[in-house]
Amino acid sequence: MLVFALIALLVFLPGGGSHERHAFKVPYGEEMTAHDFTEAHLGEEDAVVLERLAESGRPERLVEPYVLVLFPPREEGTYCTYFEFSDDPKIFARLCFSETSGELVEKLKHDVFKPLRSATPRGQAV
Repeated sequence: MLVFALIALLVFLPGGGSHERHAFKVPYGEEMTAHDFTEAHLGEEDAVVLERLAESGRPERLVEPYVLVLFPPREEGTYCTYFEFSDDPKIFARLCFSETSGELVEKLKHDVFKPLRSATPRGQAV
C-alpha cells in the first residue's frame, strides 16, 4: 500500500513523469548560417536551439508568401520559425517545434531559385 502511494505521488507531483519546459528569451532575429542549421538537431528543445542561435527567427504570420510556398504546410500542433542563411541569402530555413513539448520536430531548408522537391514532414529536406 505504501509503495502504491509513493508511486502515485511521483506521478502526480509536478515534474514527476511530465517533461518541464524551460523558459527562455532570445532577441528577434531571422538569420542563421549553414553551420547553425546543421547544429540544430531533431528532438532538441526550442530553448536550446534558439538560445544557441541567439535569435528567435521570424514567426510564420510575418513571413512573406514567396518564402512560405517553399515549404509544405506545417503540421498541426507545431509552431514554426523562419530564417534566411546569412552566408547564402537565397536559402531559407524553417524550424518547427512541438507546441506541447517544445521539441524540434521538423528542420527544412530550401533554395528560392530551385523548384520545390518533396520535403518529408518531421525530417530534413534541401
